[in-house]
Amino acid sequence: MEELLTIDSVYSKEESHTVLVNFQNGEPEDDLDVDCKRLVDENGNKSLVTEISDVLYAGDEDAEDLGQTFILVRNRKTGKVRLIEVGCAELKPVIKIDLDTSQLHETSRLELSRKFGSKKQKQQMEQKEKLKVNVQTVTEQMVNVTENISEDKLDLSVYNQTNSDDFYLPPIDRDATKVEEVYDLNKILTEDEYEAIYSELEDKDYADQLHSSIKRATASKKMTPRLTVLSVYADTLLKFTFIRSTEVRKKSFTVCEHSSTLNKIVLNNFTTLSNGKRNRPLQYRDKSICYFIVFMLILNNFKFDMENLSSALKMTPATIGLKVRVVGGSVVTSGDKKMVQLKLPLVSKTAFRRKSAKF
Repeated sequence: MEELLTIDSVYSKEESHTVLVNFQNGEPEDDLDVDCKRLVDENGNKSLVTEISDVLYAGDEDAEDLGQTFILVRNRKTGKVRLIEVGCAELKPVIKIDLDTSQLHETSRLELSRKFGSKKQKQQMEQKEKLKVNVQTVTEQMVNVTENISEDKLDLSVYNQTNSDDFYLPPIDRDATKVEEVYDLNKILTEDEYEAIYSELEDKDYADQLHSSIKRATASKKMTPRLTVLSVYADTLLKFTFIRSTEVRKKSFTVCEHSSTLNKIVLNNFTTLSNGKRNRPLQYRDKSICYFIVFMLILNNFKFDMENLSSALKMTPATIGLKVRVVGGSVVTSGDKKMVQLKLPLVSKTAFRRKSAKF
C-alpha cells in the first residue's frame, strides 16, 4: 500500500535547535527527562552537556560539511508532514578526577603505618612527613629574601680579591728601583690618617705596651711621626692576629684603644661585615700577618731576624717563609742566623703557588 505524503513545512536547525544524541556506554530509558545545555564558543563550535544519574555527559555537535540530516514528522490526524533539520552529537561520560586522591592515599598510608607498622616503618613514615615542604610557601620566602640581597650584604668582593697576592699586601711597586720605594709610606696611609692617628697617640702611654720585637726595632732608630704610627699599626695587627673570632663578632669589639682612627682602619681592612655581623675569615688573618711582616721590614731597615719574627708570630720558619715570599721578600743566611730580607730584584710573583685559601 502506497501513501503519498505532502511536506507541509520545513524547519531549519537554527529554528528548532533539534539534535539527535547518541550516548556512549549507555542507553537512555523511555521515561528519560533531563535538561541539556547547548554551548557555542567564539568560533561557532557547538557542544552539548547533560547530567544523568550523577554522571556528566558531554560531546561536540558533528559538523555537516558534506550534507544535512533531517527527520520526518507526520501528524496522524491531519496527515500533514513536517521536515525538521537536526544536528548529531555523541555524548561521552566525563570522568571526574579527584585531585586530593593521592594526598588521601598518602594520609591513609601514614595512619596505617602508625597503628600497624613496625618500628622501622613508623620511623620512615614520620621522617618522610617531616621532610615535606610547601613549595609555594618556600618560593614566596625565597622571593622575599632575594629582594633585599645586595653585594654589600653578601660581601662578594672577598671572592674576587683573595685570588690575587696583592690582596694580602699594602700598596706595592714591583718595578721600584730602590728597596725603599717598594712599600711607600705615603701609600700605606693617607696624610690625614697619619696626622689623625699621631695626634690621638699624643699623651698616651702606648710605648710601654708595644711588643718586645717592635721595641727592639725602634730602640736605636730615629722615629718620625709616620714611623711612630707604623710601629703602633704593626703592634695592633700583631695583637689582632691572636684575638679569637668570637671576640671579633662582638659589637663592642675594639682592637686599638689608643687611636679610634687606627681602630677603624684595621676593622675596615682586616674584617668583613655581613648582615650587620663582623667576621674575620682566614684570608683576612693572613692579610694582617703579611702587613705585619712588611711593617717590621720597614722598621728594621728591610732586614729582620727570622727567629724573632717566628717568636712574635708563634709560627714555624717554614710557614713564615711562605708569607715572606708573598710580600716579595726572601730568607737569607747571615752567619749562623736566618734573616728575612727585602731586596731587589723582588721574589717573582709567579714563583709562589698557594695550595689553599690558608697558607
